[in-house]
Amino acid sequence: MSHALARQAIEIKLAAWAAARPIRVANFEQQFAPGPDETYLRAFQLPASTICRYLGGEAYEYSGIYQVSIVCPAGQPLATAEALVDELSSLFRVDSELSRNGFEGLVTEPVDQGPTITESATYTIPASFTYRGVADQ
Repeated sequence: MSHALARQAIEIKLAAWAAARPIRVANFEQQFAPGPDETYLRAFQLPASTICRYLGGEAYEYSGIYQVSIVCPAGQPLATAEALVDELSSLFRVDSELSRNGFEGLVTEPVDQGPTITESATYTIPASFTYRGVADQ
């Protein structure tokens, strides 16, 4: 399933970027407990329907939205999260390649910042972008 390959292509890029900074990415495959006063990322793939535009079903097109939520401790300046949104915008700029094991894709729309979600101990700023790609069947 190439939605998985699209996710992997994005997550490899995101993990390499995060490893070069003092920020962790919460991963569903591993336990994650944020430290006190830690800013961290939570990432989600929202796949869209798979389509086939080609006669004979030679290749399928996969698209979706990838969201990176920046979770900050309450009281931390909003500028910290906004700077991370700017960095994500540079990392996942429009037309940047997303490739993985037969999946060839691109970021199709720029990173867009969503509304701030506040809770008692944290606030979250979601940032998302769309992707599209093709995989041979």
